Amino acid sequence: MIRAMEVAIQMLPNEPVQLHGIIHQLRAQLDALTQTLTEQQERIEGDAKRIDQLLEYIELLRRKRFGPSTDKVPDGQLNLFDETELEALIGQLEAEADAKTKPPKGENTKTNPPKGQPKRKPLPAHLTRVERILDLSEQEKAALGENWHFIGYDVSEQLADLPRQLYVIEYKRAKYAPVDDSVEDEEAGIKIAPRAPQIIPKAIAHASLLASIVTGKFVDALPLYRQEKIFAREGIDIPRQSMAGWLMQLQAPLAPIAEAIKAQLLLGATLNIDETRLQVLNEPGRDNTQESFIWVFCGGPPGRAVRWFEYATSRAASVPHAVLFGEHAPGSDPSIELILQSDGYSAYHVLAKVEEIIDHAGCWAHVRRKFVEAGAGREASLAQAMVAMIGELYAIEKRLRLERADADTRVRERQAFSLPIIEQIKAWLDRHVLRVAPKSLLGKAIGYALNQWPTLLVFLDHGEVEIDNNQAENAIRPFVVGRKNWLFAGCPEGAQTSALLYSLIETAKANKLEPRAYLNHLFEQLPLAKTPQAIEALLPFNLRPEDLPAPARLASITDPAVSGKR
Repeated sequence: MIRAMEVAIQMLPNEPVQLHGIIHQLRAQLDALTQTLTEQQERIEGDAKRIDQLLEYIELLRRKRFGPSTDKVPDGQLNLFDETELEALIGQLEAEADAKTKPPKGENTKTNPPKGQPKRKPLPAHLTRVERILDLSEQEKAALGENWHFIGYDVSEQLADLPRQLYVIEYKRAKYAPVDDSVEDEEAGIKIAPRAPQIIPKAIAHASLLASIVTGKFVDALPLYRQEKIFAREGIDIPRQSMAGWLMQLQAPLAPIAEAIKAQLLLGATLNIDETRLQVLNEPGRDNTQESFIWVFCGGPPGRAVRWFEYATSRAASVPHAVLFGEHAPGSDPSIELILQSDGYSAYHVLAKVEEIIDHAGCWAHVRRKFVEAGAGREASLAQAMVAMIGELYAIEKRLRLERADADTRVRERQAFSLPIIEQIKAWLDRHVLRVAPKSLLGKAIGYALNQWPTLLVFLDHGEVEIDNNQAENAIRPFVVGRKNWLFAGCPEGAQTSALLYSLIETAKANKLEPRAYLNHLFEQLPLAKTPQAIEALLPFNLRPEDLPAPARLASITDPAVSGKR
């Protein structure tokens, strides 16, 4: 190698100008190599970050597919917290453990049963009781002789099941004919008693059967083709097409009820909104693969909870604006003052600019969910630390809910206890936003929280506002569960019918009514309601659970003639 260097040196020119040219050429080559090396190093670092992000997403998808759906901190992950947070958490757990080991004053020290131990509850009193006497055999009783006498029974209960009791109501309409030609109006022919009022005239489906079909699909998530098979097992042929037709025919008679329910939507102090996708076939001018949406609106004054569902082909802000305010100009109704609560979707920020919306509250559940998802990434300890801090906010809300605190009390308690925690959360976000990769799961969670920060503070100043938008999410969850089974709506009219029936069912549930009992009562009484007062009396928030028949007595109350056969 030394010999080669000597030969190369001997070959160098002696002229300084030529030597300078060679030096400049070598320097340019060195700069080019350095630039290439730098670019390759940056590419390697970028690929490494991309690999880390993809590994995070893979772990996140694995957890979503196979893991629990709750937003709780996984057990056994104390090693994910940094040292300071770990020490604080250990101290808190030790204090809670000491408090649990000390019995409250005035209570005995008997060992309580484990919390998870099942406890048998008494069976409902409204169920029919069938006695079965179990006695000793005649030989055993004879062997006892006169030294034993009967003192009573040891009673235990067991829940039994009978197949569903379907029966046929045979309507017999009285007919009258004139005795001769001298009878007045004899030319009119035979007179016959009018038909019984029905929500679907001339249908073979009674109100109780319609209530069962609607409950099966929209409460129990049973598609019509499965209900068709269930009826077939019982020897009854009801095609799914017939059931679908019945459901769509309910739209017209239920329209007055729907209008009366929707009229209450804007009369409360808060309004919660959420939306989810829906595939609808045969939409005019659209492909069957295009997505439509179901929107849910939760509102109403105290004691008159409303859950309103709306089908739309768009996810734009114009949809909720049209549902809530129609063609009215912004600010045209000064009596409407609402606090909107939603997730971070941009359409809700557009809607919040309407004059009727006086404030816009965010959703801490969505923030928590982002950090729970970030727990699948490389910065899991930081993500779990944030989940723990948000959990402290929810602990305060749980206490206020158990204490049934009013709006003013909730504001005072939140200012005293929740605000310091939120200040700690904000400081934590500001501290870590600059050191975490923005495109990582944790970076996206931090970015989401900071982008929504003004809306996340609104609940502190309004006691009627919840900490999250779970009211709307819980209302729309039955629709999402049902969608997994029936997958799509066959036509726009079917989607509109679904939205209407979900509105009735979820509003009934929000007002503590059993859905099937309410629908059975509504379908029976609505054909008889001829005045606005009669319509008003059938609204879910104007009924109490005791106003509706108990489940076991539905058939006998629907038709008194059946009561003697039960």
